[in-house]
This record gives sequence, C-alpha cells and structure tokens, in this order.
Amino acid sequence: MRRLVLLVVVGIAAALPGFSQDGELPVVTETRGAGEAPPAAEPAELWVNGNAAYEAGDFERAVVLYRGMQDMGVDNGHLHYNLGSAYLRAGELGRAIASYRRSLRLLPRDEDALANLTFARRSARDEIAPPEPPALLRTLLFWHYSLAPAEVLRGVVLVGAAFWGVLAVRLYRRTSEVLRWSAACLLVVGLALGGSLVAHAAFAPAVAVVLPQEIDLHAAAGEGSVVRFRLHAGTEIRIIEQRPEWIRIELPDGQRGWSKREYLEIVE
Repeated sequence: MRRLVLLVVVGIAAALPGFSQDGELPVVTETRGAGEAPPAAEPAELWVNGNAAYEAGDFERAVVLYRGMQDMGVDNGHLHYNLGSAYLRAGELGRAIASYRRSLRLLPRDEDALANLTFARRSARDEIAPPEPPALLRTLLFWHYSLAPAEVLRGVVLVGAAFWGVLAVRLYRRTSEVLRWSAACLLVVGLALGGSLVAHAAFAPAVAVVLPQEIDLHAAAGEGSVVRFRLHAGTEIRIIEQRPEWIRIELPDGQRGWSKREYLEIVE
C-alpha cells in the first residue's frame, strides 16, 4: 500500500508545494489512552483498518490501531510518516515533528517526509533552528547522512564479501594491479561504511521535541527553581543530560534549561 501524503486541511492541500495527492490518506494520532485498545490482530490488518478509520474521520481510532502496530514491534519509516501526518492533522505539532524525524532517519531520501517536516516546522512558534549537522559535514560524509542504518549494514556486508573475494582471487594472481587497487578501494569503502554504522548506533545525537503548547525551562531540575525561558510546541532542541524525571537541553545560542521529561518527546 502506497504511503499516504499529508493533508493538513483538505481544502488547501492542493496548494502546498511538494505534496502529492496520489494514494490514500495518512494515519492518525493521539496518546495511548485515546479510544479503545487495539484488538488482537496482525499488523497488516491494523494497517488496513487504521487507514479506513482515518478516511472515515475517526482519527483517535486510527492512531490506536497504528500504535498497536508499534506495540507489535513494527518500526519502519512509512509507519512513522503516516503517524506524523496524522498528528499534524490532529493538531499535535510536537508529535508530528518527532514522527517525521523518525521517518527520515529510516528513509533519509524520502522527499515527501522531508517536505512535510519542513511544512510542520513552519508552524512552530519559536524561531529556533533545529539541531542539524553543518552543511559541510553533510557534504563530506554524504554516505552517512544519505543512507539509512539498514542500508549501511547491507553495504558493509556486501563490501566485506567483495573485499574477501578479491583477496581470494589475489592468491592466484599476486601481480595483478587491478586486484590490488580493487582491494584497497573496497577496504576504504568498508571502513567508511563501518564507521557510519558505529556512529548510527552509538553516537546519534539525542534530540527532544516540545509537546505542550508552552513549557518552562528551569535553572535546575526542580519545579521550584527559577524559570529561565519558555519554549513552545514543535521546537526541536538538543539534549545534553537526562535524569529519570528531568531533561536538560541546550539552545543554539548556548542557553540551557531543565524540563520535565513528560513535556518532551525524545528522538534518537
């Protein structure tokens, strides 16, 4: 089933650049407590029923069904994309942006997800640049930012197999310059992909998205501490420290503050 494209308001969707109207409409959102619990069913059945509920305008039911898929262990970019579109349609800007970020981590070249995330970000009240790597770094390490972790893993396996295959052939053709340079190139590519895989697994920056319409950022981890500044729904911020009930964040201008964990959605 083809991915669904965002319709914030059906009447204006056609005017939004970068949004296709082909296929079915996206799935919806809300919190776990909304609606009834998902029935015992296969993920494919929940997917179909979730789409049907969305098209019928029963957004709460649809999100429960899609969240039921997540409870079953389904984790793919298409599901996060649909949830993001649904959250945005339902007015949950923070959850929408978090879902689109997850979608792009798994589908980094998806133009629809990128366009929808860009559109959602325009609705955020705070004019704060989201935590993103510098353009130069994205250019130099293009393979890291253009490939999903699963694609990198497949690349490591394929390059590794090719590398050892070339070495095996070199046992019989030791003087071949072509094989020697091929092995060297494969080794470099393999190391680059391997480093990217490690970076995806161990060094992915933790980002939080503000969920409520407005939150206070405190000087210390406690309700009674001084409020330094406020942030609003949809703002994306870098996490620098986490505690069981509190999270410390940092803005691009260096300001730091503590927020209760329940007010933020962490995207890793």
